[in-house]
Order: sequence, then structure tokens, then C-alpha cells
Amino acid sequence: MTFDRRSTDAGVQQNVQQDPMPERLTKRNGYWHFVRRVPPEFAAVDARGIVKQSTKIRIADDRSGIRAGRVADQLNIDLEASWRAAARQGSRDAIVALEEARQRAHALQLTYRPVDDVAKEALAEILRRIDALAVGDRRHDPATTAATLGGVDLPEIMLSSLCDEFEIAKKTTIARMSPGQLKKWKNGKKRAIELLITVVGDKAITRLTRDDALKYTDHWTERVVDGEVLAATANRNLTHITGMLSAVSKRHRLHLDRVFAGARLEGEASRPRPPFSPWWIVNRLLAAGALETMNDEERAVVMVMINTGARPSEIINLRRKHIVLDAPNPFIRVRPDDRVLKTVFSDRDIPLVGISLEAMRRFPDGFPHYRDKGDTLSAAVNAYFSDHGLRETEAHSLYSLRHGFKDRLRSVETPDELKDELMGHDTKKPKYGDGHGLDLKRKYIERIALAPGMQVPSPLQLIAAIG
Repeated sequence: MTFDRRSTDAGVQQNVQQDPMPERLTKRNGYWHFVRRVPPEFAAVDARGIVKQSTKIRIADDRSGIRAGRVADQLNIDLEASWRAAARQGSRDAIVALEEARQRAHALQLTYRPVDDVAKEALAEILRRIDALAVGDRRHDPATTAATLGGVDLPEIMLSSLCDEFEIAKKTTIARMSPGQLKKWKNGKKRAIELLITVVGDKAITRLTRDDALKYTDHWTERVVDGEVLAATANRNLTHITGMLSAVSKRHRLHLDRVFAGARLEGEASRPRPPFSPWWIVNRLLAAGALETMNDEERAVVMVMINTGARPSEIINLRRKHIVLDAPNPFIRVRPDDRVLKTVFSDRDIPLVGISLEAMRRFPDGFPHYRDKGDTLSAAVNAYFSDHGLRETEAHSLYSLRHGFKDRLRSVETPDELKDELMGHDTKKPKYGDGHGLDLKRKYIERIALAPGMQVPSPLQLIAAIG
């Protein structure tokens, strides 16, 4: 496929906005402070009314509050955990007691097991436990006796506290997430648990049965059959449930039965996002006035996506230090920037060409209004596309620009490894050095770059040519 470039006027205008102050942060004596009002449901266990705590980060060192916001998120997690622990002290006490029993048994070179499991052990192992108690006054110590013979009950972790326990189990994972990513990460899991509680009631996770799993699956099956949701949506919720149960079971050594095993629904998978055709991008999205009333940042993100194929979340979270415009070969660096990238292969450099370069030149500091708000951006752009008749089909969305970029790379026979590197996909090969250079990447992007006024064949013309 070849394209004749007649015009590269993007018509993108700058709209400078200030970074909004992160939630639950305030300035005090030159430092960022975390502030949160105690929710009414926890007023009985925390009489402070308003909790205030320093993040220990100077405002002068973090003027936008990005790093302080991450600290505040961790403080908030710990605060909520303490509230819930205080509200359910019996459950928390049981967890602490079990952990202490495990540590005490380990010190005696034993493995802690509940008393029912101890009773099933080989005679030699039972005698070894009794011999351990025979030393000194150990048998007179209730804590040591319970740790040796399995006298500490397993904690009853309720479904209503499963999300909290899961967050603790995944603390190192979520510590690297941005506030927006953390919120999205938590919301799906909370919804899945809330629905499970609605269906089977709030019960201890050790008491979940196969019947409970089938009831939950039947609920989703009915919604799929009624056309309310896709099977993929139901399976995503089941994945949330099984993932949380597995992680919490592993953390507390509960050895839960896999009651949800094989519960996934068969049926229609997630609807694939179709690519925008080059003809549609040039003659509809880049037509004069098509995006004129779109928000400046939204319009610029669209322009950047067209000739980079970058994910919307990667573009809106770019920082100035990773937008290189004054080099002979301008490019953007996709880096974590206080957030988690989708995959390790997402970390890459992408040359800026044509309308994508022009758009980034108008936003050299990135896109502050939509930073860490990928869902908000996508919703706004998709709504604009719908309202202005800019969807090639009903299934097309903002993300279809990324798929269109990949299709165009394929059309000019871009080597698979280079194509995957540009898209941020797994190359299926060991990564050595810095990958392909910017010059080679630019060579292929220039072959498929789109601009207003270009002559490109329509889908019907391509079908006729193939026929």
C-alpha cells in the first residue's frame, strides 16, 4: 500500500491546563499531607473525625503532588485496613493467632497443621510432635501446645473482607500502580464479590461449596442468555473471584477447595475491536472540520494515535521528559511514569511522524487534563465519534486506531519482530540491547503514515482489486 501525501495540516490547538491536585492531599508547612474524614460506618472504632498524616514529601520536590499522591494511596490502604480490622477484630485476631502458631511450630522444626490433619498423620510424625512438647515446660504452655498439636482454628475470612485480604496479599503489586489504575483494579473485584454475596450470602471463604459456585455461575448464565452481558463479562468476574480466593488461600495456607474450577461459561467471546480503514481515517476523521469541536487534548490524542499506534493510556500519561521533540528524529518514550505498563514489552520508543509530531508539538508537556484518566478519555472520544457519525461501524472505537496502525504495518510487510516492538507486544524472542533503532522504525512508519487530503483506496476498491 502506498500513500501520496498532499497535506499534513492537523489543525490541532494547544489547551494548557494545570495538573489537578491529587485527592486527599493538602499542603501544610511545606509538606504534602494526607487527609481523610472517618466514614460514618467506622466512627465507632476511630473517634478522630478527620485523619491527618504527613506524606513526608516536600511540596518543593513534588509540585504536582504525583509522588505524594502515591504515598497517600498507600496510607489510605493501610488506614482502611485498620478500620476494617478494628470493626472485625475477631477475624483479625484469629489470623494473627494462626500466624503466631505457625511461627512457633516452625521454631520447633514442625509444620503447623489443624488438629484434624494432625490426627491423620503417620504415627512417627505424631510421636515427633509429642516429643517436642516433652522438652522442659513446653507442655505447660498453652500457646506451644496449640501450635504443636494444631489447637489454633483456621481464621474465618468472610467474603465481605476478601477484597481487603487480597489487597494485602498483592501489596507489592499495587504499590506501583497509579491512583487511576488502582481504582480500576479494585472496582472490578469489589463488584464481583458484592454480586457473589448477593447470590450466596456473606459467608466464610472456607465454607464456600460447589453449590455456591454453581449458583453464581447460573446467575451469570441467565444474564448472558437474556442478552444483558457477554459470556466474556461473566468469565471476567469468575476470574476475579478465583484469583482472590487463590491468593488469600495461599497467603493464609487455607488449602481451599477449588469449588469454582471449570465454572467458566462457553459462548461469545469479547467483541474484537475492528481497525479503522486508512480511507475512513483520511476521508472522515481527518476531513476538514470533522474534529473541530472536539476538546483540544482529545483531538491531539487521536492525531498521535493515528501514526504511532500507541495505546491511549500510554499517550495521556506521557511526561515532558519522555516527549523528545528537539532531536533529529523526534519520538516519544513509553515508560512507567509512576504507573504500571500493560506489559514489560510496552516500554519502547516510537518515532513521531506527520500529524502525530504536529500534535505532540502543541502539547510538549503531555496531557494534564486526562492524565491517569484513560477510561474518561475513551468515553469522551467514543461519544464524540458516535454523535458525529465518525464510527466506521458500531463496533469501532478510539482503540480501533491502534488496530488500524497495526494493519497498515502488516500491509507494507513490516518484519514481525519490528511490528511487535512498535506495538508493545511480546516479540517471543529474548530481548537484547535496545531493540530496533529509531531510524528503522521511522522508515516503516513513514510508509504507512496518514495525513489529510491523501489519496487512499476505499475498502470496496481494495476488495475489487483483490478479486
